[in-house]
Formats: sequence, structure tokens, C-alpha cells
Amino acid sequence: MKNTILILMSALVLLLALAAVSAAREFTEEEVAQMVADAPAAESYPQAGALVLIDRQTTRYNEDLSAVTDKHLVVKLLQDRARYDFADIKHRYSKESDSVIVIKAITYLPDGGIKEVEAKAINDITPAALANASIYANIMQKVISFPGIAPGATIELKLRTYSEAPEEGEEIFIWGTELFQSEDPIFYKERSVTVPESIQVKYTVQNKDLTYETATADGFTSHTWSVEYSKQIIPEPFMPSFSKVAPRLIYTNAQSWDQVGSWVAEKFYEHVKTDGDIKKMAEKLTADAATDREKVDHIAQWVIKDVRDVGEWSLPLGLDGYEPHDADVVLSNRYGDWRDKTVLLVSLLESVGIECRPVFLHRDAANLASEYPALKQFNNMAVYIPGYGDKDLWINPFADHCQLGYLAHGQGSMALVIDREASNVAEIPDTDPDQHRSYTKLDLYLKTTGDVDGSMASQLSGYFDWQARSRLKDRTPKKVDQYFMTSANNVGEGSLSTEYETTDMADLMEPVVVRQSFTTPELGVVEGDMMIFTTPAVPFDFATSPVSLGQTSRTYDVALDNRLMMQTEGVIHLPEGYRAVFVAEPFTAWNRFGNWSCQYQLNETGDAIHFYTTVQLLDTDIDPEEYAEFKESFDSFSKPQNSLILLEKI
Repeated sequence: MKNTILILMSALVLLLALAAVSAAREFTEEEVAQMVADAPAAESYPQAGALVLIDRQTTRYNEDLSAVTDKHLVVKLLQDRARYDFADIKHRYSKESDSVIVIKAITYLPDGGIKEVEAKAINDITPAALANASIYANIMQKVISFPGIAPGATIELKLRTYSEAPEEGEEIFIWGTELFQSEDPIFYKERSVTVPESIQVKYTVQNKDLTYETATADGFTSHTWSVEYSKQIIPEPFMPSFSKVAPRLIYTNAQSWDQVGSWVAEKFYEHVKTDGDIKKMAEKLTADAATDREKVDHIAQWVIKDVRDVGEWSLPLGLDGYEPHDADVVLSNRYGDWRDKTVLLVSLLESVGIECRPVFLHRDAANLASEYPALKQFNNMAVYIPGYGDKDLWINPFADHCQLGYLAHGQGSMALVIDREASNVAEIPDTDPDQHRSYTKLDLYLKTTGDVDGSMASQLSGYFDWQARSRLKDRTPKKVDQYFMTSANNVGEGSLSTEYETTDMADLMEPVVVRQSFTTPELGVVEGDMMIFTTPAVPFDFATSPVSLGQTSRTYDVALDNRLMMQTEGVIHLPEGYRAVFVAEPFTAWNRFGNWSCQYQLNETGDAIHFYTTVQLLDTDIDPEEYAEFKESFDSFSKPQNSLILLEKI
């Protein structure tokens, strides 16, 4: 309690001292009321869930680097779905260093009335995902539940967070990132940082410009970034992440990545342990490992699968700082966030002689502003293991939905590799298309009625392996049954699944293989003495091209995580008493985006047709001007005549 009072008193002095310094904009109650009254109706923004009328956040640092952060949010709800985002506002903080109070919380009703949030509707709780992770008990969530929430209502919230000064001699950095565009229109957004004049803050804005103002008075300098109107982003399939299209502010007072790397290395490696229980566990896990790569596989799979993840969204990287707990504590707990699972994995590997390093990366492969060193540019951690087999390994300790060694997020982006002596910024390499391969083999037995009995098997690696595990790995048996009923029906209307099986998707060291048998009525169309048959596409959505090409044009690039290879090989067994009179001509297309080919061939005895198709995507970033040409390649490949067979009764 005494600590909290001291924080509040010093913060109040700071607010009075800095009131004249900030270039940030203040909104009066009258201005807010007028904005609410004048806000457009839902008809003006049919694709938006809400209108963000005001989104302001100002942080003011004292000489001792204690701070006060004010948040002002005014949002009009347009659609019922906006309830999920704005009916209960959740603000996470660390109770060890922060104190959060609600200054104002009201709902403006559509009929002009006003309802205040009752005291009992403001609560400090432990986030649900942390309820069984007592080591993170300092992380709290202030929940403000607004009354009268419905389309047409507007909420207004003012929050103030008091943050205590760092301990004497402790180095801290003033840094942050922020996006100034979202799926909802933003009428005014602002971020402001006020610091002692001795602290030099530098910044950059990616993708688009922002308004920037600065002011200096009484030994303090304010930096304010704002946008008057930011139109909504209407998402498109496979568009780049918002971090690559929205205005993205990055600011920092750090001078170099060496400085940042040394700072975080000291915090991280202090908690790496290679003896005691850590050593015993590592030896147990690698007891039957014949090579270093097998040691890596056994240890990494255990950390990923058997050490519980503490959710990415409930405890994002940096919310509780960047210093992990001791590795043996994490081992004992059997749970961890990004920091703790990484320090445990590094400790276990080092204890059996495996060279490795922790890595900071961005899951959406956001562009690194290399001249502005800040850990806030990263939101994930991984472990880098150089020189095992024919490639380096980048292991995500949370990655229980992909084959070990496949980094689902961040390929092609820059990462900060933390070494004890000298950290460095390095590129996470893109992988080759043949490491992201979907190979499907089909056997189709065509009957004289046009019905088909068939079977298929897909062997998957890289991206496709990840997609299959994401679809099926943690599904209930009933949900898996439903998936394969749907996939069978994708072959043709009325199709039934007769049998299916998958490899053990919990085994991260083996690639996924999926098999299914089915029967489909009238897949071949009988017309007199003729039968028309079109080869069905592979029905597993995880084994086919991920690109949706329903749009005729795009606003944003088509952005793929990887270069991809999709191959299909099959045999169509012709019904007795029929012969093929037309078999699809070979098709080939090559361009800078990739290559497409298909080939059908009647066997020597004339009772079966073998076919082969390949799609290889080489360009992972197709801009809107290139989209029409890219789409044409797929459309040409997918034309019915490229998979058409005509049969005639003998």
C-alpha cells in the first residue's frame, strides 16, 4: 500500500510539471459529446463492426523514469459482433510495478441517455489462461464491463496507469511499436511519449506517414504521433499482415543492437542452467540418441509437447519483461511463456553439448527497422541451432502443430540472435519449395454406371504438414469424422467416406500422411453410349493450393508464407466395356510466379489412364498489378478440358 501511495504522489507531481510540455491533444467533455452525436450510422460503414472515434495514449516519464500512462478510448458500436471487442474492455498489467485506475467509464445510449459503469463492473482478475500458472500471478487484468451495449451505443473509457521507477542501477529502455490502422475506421488516434530532455528518442514510421509533433519545456521533451482519419482495412485472403500495410510506429532510445543484445543477454543467460535436474532430464531424454541431431529432436519435442504453453495472447512477449525464470524452476513447473520455454530448451540442449542461442523474431515477419533497435519490434522467441545436418535449425518452443524444425512464422524476416558475447541481427532463411510439398496419389475405379470407388493418400511436409496438424491434431473423434465426411463429399455430391487413417500427428518428428477411401455416385456422366468424366481435385484443403482466387482484383498483395510444391499422381481404371476416345491434352505454363503442368496418358492395354499434375509456386509476394496474370495461370490450369476424359462403349 505504501508503495502504491508513493507511486501516485510522484505521478501527480509529474502530471502537474509536464502539463505544459506535451503536444498531445486533449478532448473536452463537450467535444466528446459532440463527436458521439455526430458519429455516422452503420449504413455509412457497412463492413465495419465499430467506429473508433478517439484512441489516445500518452506516457509521461519522470527524471527517475517512473511514469504515468493515460488512455482515452471512445468507440461507437455499429454491428452486434463489436460486442466481443468492446463490451468488456480488458487491460493487462503487472501488479508488481503498475497501478491502474479508471478515471471515466460510461455508455452513451442510442436514445441519447448515458449509463455509468458501476463500481462492481470494474474488476481486477487473473487472466483465465494464467489461472493455473502461479509463477505469473503478478499479471493482472482490469476488466471494465460496459452497460447498455448494443449497435448504436458508444463507450468512453479513461484509464490511468502509474508505473514505478526502476531500481537503482537498473537499465531500462523507452521503446514501443504501434499500428495506426485496423479493420474498423479510426477517426483520431494518437500516441505520445514525454521524457526528460537528456533522453534521446528516435523514431520511424513504416508503410505510411503519420503527423509528428514535438515540444520541449522545463527540461522535458514530448513526442506525439497522430492520424486524423485512418480508413478501415477490409481484409483479403492471404494479404500481408497488418504490420506490413498499416502505418507502423517504432520508437526507441536504445543506441544500437549491440546495446540491446548485451542487455537482454545478461538477463537471459543468468537463468540458463546445465547441471542438477536439468542435466538429469537432458540425459534421460537423449539416452537412446545416437547423434547430435537425435538429441536435438528428443529434447525439442519434449519441451514443445510436455511443457505446457502459457498463452501467447494472455501473456505476450514483453508484458512481464524479458527476463526468464531459472530453467530448473521452469522444468519443475512444466509450463512456461516464450521466455521460460526458451530458457529451458537452451539449458537442456547446452547440458548435452548442443550449441544453440535464443532468438527474438516477429511471427508476422514484420519488416525490421534496423536503425531503431527495440525488442518491441519482436513478439516471439525461438532457438537457433547452427549446423545440424544440411541446414541450421530454428525451433519455436510453442510449435506443437508442425514437424520439428519447420518454422511456421517469420521465414525471410530479420531476427535478433542473442549470444553471450556478441548478439547479431540475422535473416531467417526462406525454405525451398520441395521442403513444402504436398504429394497425393489417387486410385479411381470407374464403373459402367459412372459411380467411382476410390482411394487417396497425401504425403505432406513443411507448410502442408503444418496445415494438416492444425486441422486435425487436436480435434475430437467426432470432429475428425465430420472432416473426412466433408472431404469425401468434396469429391462429388453424395460421396461417402468408407475408411480413413492418419499418421500420429502428435509425433513431431514424422511427416504427416493422410489416407482415405470413398465411394461416389455418378461422378462419370453417362449419355447414351458415351461417358464424360472429369478427374476430381484433391479434396483435402490442407493438401491443395492455399491461395483463394475468387477475386477478380485485389487491393493488397497475395502474401504466402513459403514457396510451395503440389503434386498429384493417379490412375483411373476404366470400366469394362468402355474405351477412351478422348484424353486431356498435356498442359504446361511457366512464368515468374511458378509453373503449372498436367499430363494424361492411356496405358498400353487401354484399360487405365495415368495422370500427373504439378503446381509449383515460386513467388511469395504478388502485388495487385500482377494478380490478374497470376490468376490467369491458375485459371488456365484449372480449365475442365485439362482433366477431361471421354469414354465410349465398345
